[in-house]
Amino acid sequence: MKKCLITTKNLKKERINYLNYDFFIGVEKGAKFISKNKKIKNKYYISDFDSLKNYEDKLQKTGKIIILEKEKDFSDVEEAIKYAILNGYKNNQIELFVNENLGRKDHLFNIFNLARKYEILVYGNKFKITPIKKNQEKIIKKDRYKYLSIFIFEKTIITTSNLKWDLKNREFNPNSSTNLISNEITKDQAKIKSSNLILIVQAND
Repeated sequence: MKKCLITTKNLKKERINYLNYDFFIGVEKGAKFISKNKKIKNKYYISDFDSLKNYEDKLQKTGKIIILEKEKDFSDVEEAIKYAILNGYKNNQIELFVNENLGRKDHLFNIFNLARKYEILVYGNKFKITPIKKNQEKIIKKDRYKYLSIFIFEKTIITTSNLKWDLKNREFNPNSSTNLISNEITKDQAKIKSSNLILIVQAND
């Protein structure tokens, strides 16, 4: 299955297998990283580039560049997601890597909302957000993350296995979901089934 990788950051320290992707979009500093990586083909750059001033000419030599207005009512990352969709990639074929250590946490909250809105996988330095669609059962690998939390957005029935505190056809609503926070996967992977869209957030301290 073809996949699109969108990044806003330098991925040298991430465990990335570039062979899993055939379409790459760099946003802001992620554009600079992608442009310099010789392993990557099909390079696209989407941003207003306010953090990469006078770098557009270099990007133009290695891929297609789309320059956004600096004053706008949408985010650069969302435009990158829309561009991936425009090129035929569906939500389960789009993965987003972001810099979690943002001085402005409102950007991080926006990333969380984009994961929900477009149902895409999101990675950060110390976290991973996985959407589970309506009436879907999904395997969640423990990987290197210690904690797992479940976020719901409407009345939802959840069943899990291999969590420290498992659930069986348990109904939750947004007013009674605090016990969905800070669980743990007890084995290599867990199964989670949901009646409505939820986000699984795995994290470390």
